[in-house]
Amino acid sequence: MAAEINNKELFEEYNRTKSIDIRNQIVEKYLYMVDILVKKYLNKGVEYDDLYQVGSMALVFAVERYDMSKGFEFTSFATPTIIGEIKRYFRDKGWAIKVPRRLKEISSQIPKAKEILYGKLYRTPTISEIAEYLGYTDEEILEAMEGGKSYGTYSLNQKFEEGEDEDASLEKFTGVKESGYDSFENAELIKTVMKDLSDNEKEIFNRRFFKNETQQDIAKSMGVSQMTISRIEKKLKEKFKQEYYR
Repeated sequence: MAAEINNKELFEEYNRTKSIDIRNQIVEKYLYMVDILVKKYLNKGVEYDDLYQVGSMALVFAVERYDMSKGFEFTSFATPTIIGEIKRYFRDKGWAIKVPRRLKEISSQIPKAKEILYGKLYRTPTISEIAEYLGYTDEEILEAMEGGKSYGTYSLNQKFEEGEDEDASLEKFTGVKESGYDSFENAELIKTVMKDLSDNEKEIFNRRFFKNETQQDIAKSMGVSQMTISRIEKKLKEKFKQEYYR
């Protein structure tokens, strides 16, 4: 019995022939992804079969648009494409996710807490700072923030499930070719640049662009001048710019 054709060979064959039979073979191999992703959106007013159908069609679109030469795994490209189509389905149908009352209550407290903390800290507060101020855990704040984005008139078209405002918006994950690749190309860009940074540069990058700390706060804690932090930040931006245009 001949060995089963591996996934790479199937994609190569499909790219060469655009055979519907080959495409369907690939889809069959990856339908497990649809099942896993659909289960994340159950009990929100839509039946499993409806979501599975939407997810399956998104998988077909992903197979048709996948370009192996980009260097990404198919699962990495297909996942945001499938999720984007599921969320688009909710949006177009006008359904809103049902959020537990407790999370709604926590979510309603967060904007005011952010405002107060910003006034005290002169910067955007971190998740931990909001949690400490309100008396909840970091996990509860993250859940509430995500839940808060999921109900109301905008339904599911607000954010993907990655955390706070600084994180990825759903527009990165709509079911088109460019959005699927761009989000992972950005991740690869960061990974590439970070490999060549010194420990100090990594710390400053993390604190400035992920924790939103001020140059003054970082300089004070590291025992250097604010001008030093400013120069390093400018240098970091230049490194990312150079890598981006390579």
